[in-house]
Amino acid sequence: MNKIIMSMAALTLPCAAFAGAYGDMFKNGHLRFDYTPQEISALEERAAKELDINLNFLAAIPADRRDFTNTVRALEDAYTSYWFVPKNLSLLSYFHQDSAVREAAANLEAKGVDKKLSVFARKDVYKALKEYADTNPQLNHEDMRLLSKWLERFERAGMALSEKDAEAYAQLNTERLNKITRYNVNLNNYKDELVVGREELDGLGETYINRLERTKDGKYIVTLKYPDYNPFMSSAKSEKARKALQEKFARRGGKENVKLLEDTVELRRKQAALLGFKRYPDYVLPVRMAKNYETLEAFLKNLQKEVTPLAQDEMKAYLKLQEETTGQQADEMTAWNLPYWSNQYKKKYYQVDDDKIKEYFPADKVISGMFEVFGNLFGITFTQADLPVWHPEVVVYQIKDKKTGELISNFYLDLFPRDGKYTHAATWSFVDRFELPDGQMQTPSVVIAANFTPAGNGTPSLLEHSEVETLFHEFGHVLQMSMATSKYATLTGDNVAWDYIEAHSQLLENWAWQPQVLKKISAHYKTGEALPDGLISSLVKSKNVGVAVAFLRQNFLGQYDLALHTAAKRVDSTKLYAEMMHNISGIPMTKGTYPQASFGHIMSLTDPYDVGYYVYAWSLVIAQDIFARFEDEGLFNAELGAKLRKYIYTPGTVYDENEMVEKFLGRPYNDKAFLKSLGIN
Repeated sequence: MNKIIMSMAALTLPCAAFAGAYGDMFKNGHLRFDYTPQEISALEERAAKELDINLNFLAAIPADRRDFTNTVRALEDAYTSYWFVPKNLSLLSYFHQDSAVREAAANLEAKGVDKKLSVFARKDVYKALKEYADTNPQLNHEDMRLLSKWLERFERAGMALSEKDAEAYAQLNTERLNKITRYNVNLNNYKDELVVGREELDGLGETYINRLERTKDGKYIVTLKYPDYNPFMSSAKSEKARKALQEKFARRGGKENVKLLEDTVELRRKQAALLGFKRYPDYVLPVRMAKNYETLEAFLKNLQKEVTPLAQDEMKAYLKLQEETTGQQADEMTAWNLPYWSNQYKKKYYQVDDDKIKEYFPADKVISGMFEVFGNLFGITFTQADLPVWHPEVVVYQIKDKKTGELISNFYLDLFPRDGKYTHAATWSFVDRFELPDGQMQTPSVVIAANFTPAGNGTPSLLEHSEVETLFHEFGHVLQMSMATSKYATLTGDNVAWDYIEAHSQLLENWAWQPQVLKKISAHYKTGEALPDGLISSLVKSKNVGVAVAFLRQNFLGQYDLALHTAAKRVDSTKLYAEMMHNISGIPMTKGTYPQASFGHIMSLTDPYDVGYYVYAWSLVIAQDIFARFEDEGLFNAELGAKLRKYIYTPGTVYDENEMVEKFLGRPYNDKAFLKSLGIN
């Protein structure tokens, strides 16, 4: 009887993947969003049980009966049919109209992460993979890539260690996750504010002032939230008030977070050592494009060297304006003065009227123009579709191949603010493209959620140019998540190397600054006139104002992240921050502060930004090198666009990311185009 059961293992898992909880997320072939809070929790619990049953069954298959289908593909399908349940449903916490559904969905993110970690702690499943891998199977490239990715995942989680070391690794992992969780709870719950009189708000607009909360005696409360903090720092004339607010902002998270950060770095170092790595970056970087510590260090230091002269020129210009305006000598820029004087400089020498420019960017015109530009470039079409949504304001488009008519993805746009909705702009995939057991491809479903100004009082939604750029950026993520063509979810979606993931989005931002494109996507909401040449010229000239100083700050944070995780013993993170901030960015750290207590990127539960803050610069260098081809060969060159689709947007991570970029460029990428884009020859 057992022999009969085991012979069936090559055909199917006991809980058929995609037919259980995963299948219940669909109605008539489309994702549904009509959940009750109880159903959301129950679906994840069902999916978790199905995963356990499937993994137990897989692990029990005798070694001599293992093959690719009943081991590697079975693991892929079991994991995928679980993971997209909490991933899909947890996203509803960001924008579903029902607050009870949002609350229930929010509880799934941590559950999903915990369950994922439990999979990679299963020695029996790793043993099953190794048993099959040790037979040296002859597989095609994609199947071999999948096998190697799964082995890599387990081994990086400590499963190749001895029993004793594996237990030690798991204990360190638990401690690390607990400290990261406490760090983020502290940061999220941290509250402080600056109470100011009306005179200290001089320089800020009435709209800003009127929305501030008031104290009982009529004073104004400025919080540390970005919508309060950023405008205040860039526009408030009172240096004393700016300094007081910046000091509070740079102490967010509290002193406990300093210790939690340093503890976490220590735990990461110990985990890497258990796995046989001398330094933590030696553990992190082999699965990234950077590959090793030496390459990353050289990358960051070279960009620092190249950009510093331009940043110093920018800083001198700000200091000169400060002296001319105040009549007082300014020897060094400070953290509380930089936002203000850089903003004053832009206002004086680059008079871009954002309010006037946005009259030419009705959201509908920008979206239709964006579809036209990138539809022609990538060979795709966009058709509005009547599909289930989570809120009446959400619009759905189906992206199809222009030549074949094949459905590529369902693309949701949720662009306007409402109570309980995510407050920034971001792109997520509910489900990625991959092959189902019946041979059909799962249609990806991708959403852009933003908070643009809605229509009102007879005026349509009008976008500032920065919002146009944001929309183009997020659309780059949409195309990358939609068009990946691998059979396996592990090789599609956002599973690409972390220092590559922003290249697709940062690339498309470039088109938002091209005069030809600005003409296509603009139409004055009253006259229908395209953006005039004069406004286009002033807008484009302002693109790089202050960019070098901003980039050096980003470079400093990347180098700080790397140095923090490279040390062989416990580091004084505050002292290191102060030294590196001044040496690299040229700005001294404000006394009595500890900004690393709120450096949330490198203390993330879900995103690998530890030894990862550099990824923005790395991806941008690649994006600019790719865009240089379009500058040379035509912004709307459909033949080059087809090549871009083939080598950059559709492979996912079936091939090494460095290889994919090199195939498109015909050579290894470099930073020449990036430096040129900043005005550095």
